[in-house]
Amino acid sequence: MVRILRHLQNERGNMTIFTLTIYWFMFMLVFVALFNFSTVFVDKEQASNSAQQASIAAVKDIYDEMIVAIMAYDASITRLKNPNFVWPRVEAATSQLKASHPDWAASEIKYGAIDLALNSALPGNPELQFYVYAGLQNATSRIPGVVAKVLSDNKATLTGSSVKLFNSDNRIEVTTSVKYESESMGFDFIPAYSEQIYQTGESRRIGFIDEVSGWVNLHIPM
Repeated sequence: MVRILRHLQNERGNMTIFTLTIYWFMFMLVFVALFNFSTVFVDKEQASNSAQQASIAAVKDIYDEMIVAIMAYDASITRLKNPNFVWPRVEAATSQLKASHPDWAASEIKYGAIDLALNSALPGNPELQFYVYAGLQNATSRIPGVVAKVLSDNKATLTGSSVKLFNSDNRIEVTTSVKYESESMGFDFIPAYSEQIYQTGESRRIGFIDEVSGWVNLHIPM
């Protein structure tokens, strides 16, 4: 009788260990699945942030070149005969935007003021059109390098990334990706899986582009 009781106790103990092992195994499978699922969202957010930061960085080159273009136009000898200066319009628009939007960042006020000034000055002004177009060409040559640096700093994948100057809403659009790789955590029967997770980021709207004659929107692969 004692042997039978001991045997039953051993059987119960073995069943308990077996049951705990099954529960642990199931728990680990669920944990691996949730971990991989959450990693996808983390990688998507990383790709999205990288694209957004790159598009914002590219905007600075556009407006820096517009300042150069406006200064060159205003300094042209033609202004002696036709003193139709543009920079005073930028300054007036800056004061106006500061007063009406005190919460705006300084960069946004500057960009907005340039938009307003060029929108009013570009139509019917071939000389200013020349300077602005040349400035856009200069910015276009530098922007891929600017975007590539931002994407690299954020550990995004350059291959397959691209820059669009400009999209249908006149924004700089950057598309990039981050490589997602699944994690098996030692469970060899779980198949390995990887893919590039693509996301797109957009800059502020470039307000003066519609007034630039002859500009053709570009799609630049990285």
